[in-house]
Amino acid sequence: MKNIFKGYYKLGDEELQSLWKNALFIFDTNVLLNLYRYQSTTSNELFTVMESFSDRVWIPYHVGLEFQKRRLNVIEKQHKKFSEVEKIVRNSIGKIKKGLGDSQPENYHSHIKPDEFSDFLKSLEEIQNDLCEKLDKLENQSININSEDKIRNRIDALFRGKIGNGPKDQKEIDEIFCEGEKRYKNEIPPGYEDSSKDDELPDTFTYAGIIYQRQYGDLIIWKQIISYASEKSVKDLIFVTDDQKADWRWKIDNKRIGVRPELRDEISREASVENFHIFNLHGFLRYFNEQSDVKVTEEAIKEVREVSDDRRERIMRTQAIRQLAFSAEKAVYEWLSHNLPHFDLEQNRRGQPDFIGYHDGRKYGFEVRLVQTLPVVMYRLREMIYRFYYMLNEEGFYEIAMIFVVLDEEIIPELRSLIRRGRWKEQRNLRIIIGKAEYSEEDGQVYYFTPYDDFTLGDPPG
Repeated sequence: MKNIFKGYYKLGDEELQSLWKNALFIFDTNVLLNLYRYQSTTSNELFTVMESFSDRVWIPYHVGLEFQKRRLNVIEKQHKKFSEVEKIVRNSIGKIKKGLGDSQPENYHSHIKPDEFSDFLKSLEEIQNDLCEKLDKLENQSININSEDKIRNRIDALFRGKIGNGPKDQKEIDEIFCEGEKRYKNEIPPGYEDSSKDDELPDTFTYAGIIYQRQYGDLIIWKQIISYASEKSVKDLIFVTDDQKADWRWKIDNKRIGVRPELRDEISREASVENFHIFNLHGFLRYFNEQSDVKVTEEAIKEVREVSDDRRERIMRTQAIRQLAFSAEKAVYEWLSHNLPHFDLEQNRRGQPDFIGYHDGRKYGFEVRLVQTLPVVMYRLREMIYRFYYMLNEEGFYEIAMIFVVLDEEIIPELRSLIRRGRWKEQRNLRIIIGKAEYSEEDGQVYYFTPYDDFTLGDPPG
């Protein structure tokens, strides 16, 4: 049984210890980016651990590319936390000062002397100024987007000469996209839980002449791991990732069992890897402490766990939004099918737009965007519009419709006004459709789409 269904068998304690001593350690993008999220002491401890395996570490090309692409965004988000904390302090103390200042003397108890509050308020002012001054000093000492990046310098040194090759050409990547379309449809890991859009990041990006679709990032990394293991005849491999999604880890009733059996099986068949294991970062450090004389502090492990838990909660919220967005796309598809019965309509799994329709020899595109709040939409709107300008001129579309599915009916007039007021050049073949979603908050599903407004970009407000 075990030889035939090897993917379903976990490594025993002795097998895992042997693997640890001989394995090639591969680190995921999130492990490298998390180095910016930890306290400097924790980052230094993690570096010390990774550097102890310096002759047995490697990262796929796509991990390096994702790290470089996302690094500044992570740094900027971390840097903003200083101003966020300062704002909380000032607002909190401001409310106390205002509350006491607005209170009239006759409201005080006879034993309370109003003059005593002036000393208290002065003390609050000094505490506020002292704390904000300390935050400013810490901010000046931390990495920012324009400062020297000591973390990246150390990553560069660790992985010098230990990064995989990039794709030869666009065809190589497009073949992964085609395979990914089939895999995601059948929920074959890894990466199928990344298949929905995330409004914070572009759906596609380009580097070194290659166009990448972000949703296939995990699959590209996996394919590059398999290719390298096959080329170098790697028999023992450990992948360290902070990704908590079920398309890497085998879960039963939300309990982690181990590596997905499909992944064990695939890397064994495709690259003849004999022993393969996946650690999350917290588990990786715990096991390091068991196997090494040099110990990672409990404080560092605790922070790694806390950052991981926070990230997992954000992922769960994102997954709920993705599910809502997916159901919105489905509702729009049903609406399009009903209202355009003569169109040959199909889902586009290769990026934008979401749906492509053909009618009378013409090609039409339909891009669906779920609208929960206006700032997110407006942040992406200009980029989307210019992308569709290009597609109309270069990719053979006769018309593209951007369909905004709004959860809160009250923001429809403002959304409509914001789009119409934009300084867009007139484009008769770029339509905007704004409509209301009928959805259930209980199960997070959109069931119906009802259009409210339909106009051409560049039309005068009406």
